[in-house]
Amino acid sequence: MATIEKRTTKDGKTTRWRVKWRDGGRRDGDWDGETFDYQADAKRFKALVDAAGNHRPSPEQLVEHGFGHLAPALATAPAQDPAATTFRQYALAWLDTLTKPSEETKRKYRERLEKHVFPVLGDKPIASITRRMMREWQTGLLDAGLSRKTIANIRGESVFPIFRASCLPGEDEEPPLRTYNPLEGLALPEGTRYEPDILETPEEAAILLTAAYEVDPEAADLLLTKLAGGLRWGEVAALPPEAVRKHLGTVEIRQVLRKVNRQWVVEPKPKTKQGYRQVPLHPLVMHVVNQRAEKGGKFLFCAPRGNHWRYEDFYDWRWVKIRMMAESRGLRGHMTMHGLRHSLLTLLASEGLELSALKGVAGHRQVSTTMDVYVHHTTTHHEPVRRIVGGFLEAGIRAGEQQRAAGVARAGEIRGRIHGSWRERRPATSGGPGR
Repeated sequence: MATIEKRTTKDGKTTRWRVKWRDGGRRDGDWDGETFDYQADAKRFKALVDAAGNHRPSPEQLVEHGFGHLAPALATAPAQDPAATTFRQYALAWLDTLTKPSEETKRKYRERLEKHVFPVLGDKPIASITRRMMREWQTGLLDAGLSRKTIANIRGESVFPIFRASCLPGEDEEPPLRTYNPLEGLALPEGTRYEPDILETPEEAAILLTAAYEVDPEAADLLLTKLAGGLRWGEVAALPPEAVRKHLGTVEIRQVLRKVNRQWVVEPKPKTKQGYRQVPLHPLVMHVVNQRAEKGGKFLFCAPRGNHWRYEDFYDWRWVKIRMMAESRGLRGHMTMHGLRHSLLTLLASEGLELSALKGVAGHRQVSTTMDVYVHHTTTHHEPVRRIVGGFLEAGIRAGEQQRAAGVARAGEIRGRIHGSWRERRPATSGGPGR
């Protein structure tokens, strides 16, 4: 049976995964192996080796399961009968020709195809796929629980370009495999249309923040700052204590958290120059932020182990509980964490904040080309922002402060009980005979 070895480079920064096996599974068999950048790919390849009786998979299997780069002759050779080329074969060959996307992006495309497209369309000749098949495929994804937006992303970023490429001549002037794109003009399925995922009233903000402070005051402080500043997840999760400008009443966006190669990493500067900015906060929110900054540490908001929060962990361990509690108390469903940013920007726009100031708060590159070129960003909007946000969040912040105080009191009472119980059970340490 093949095994997987974890390998790290000498600098300790790069991890790779090597699949090793003896040919035929015999003790005297020659060693063979392949190395992969991702553990998931190594596991899939190991499964193929095991299924082949500890032999290297055939070229056909390699291409079929997304390892065409390990069988270059087969991956680049045209099919004997173009009409028999399956959607899977063409899609994987198409992926190999892409040069602009990064390897991580191409891996995501391949993963999406394997999960949502190949099970239905993979073995069908690409030339025989009809518009009806594509409509039924879309409906099947909707019935499986995928949202219209997710379906649009799958078809727009992966499936549509594959069919579009199949309508063009090959690189060596081979005739096109198709005469039309079956997704051209095909509407998305009509799924459930949810209400906007924003907080529209102070009462809704109070419901959410109260629930957050009851679930976890630490997580609630993060959500409060995210909402009050209209911050992206990568901005609020990466805030260091040094980013707090107490005398200005702002936080400085100087670094961001971004996912690279499946890992959340802190990058030392925002993606665009507009992303680097001073975000004004209401005094009540600044009080919370200042208290956290005075504690020190690497980040303002830390996960239980002391490092920054990973989005997936915060979502699963905190946000889901907070949202369920808030919904049980009357908050509209389908609220998202990114919806907090939408809520703040919508509030500021509805209160008449000028567009140049709104652009500055959001850190957007442009509201429009005209606004980006001719209107300059100043700090004159800071006080209006604090006034507007204060009226919107004050009830929720007050409720959160009460919950935080009650939580601290309960924690002190519990510690006192534990300490008293421990002292009662503690054995005498003197006066007894020697052993």
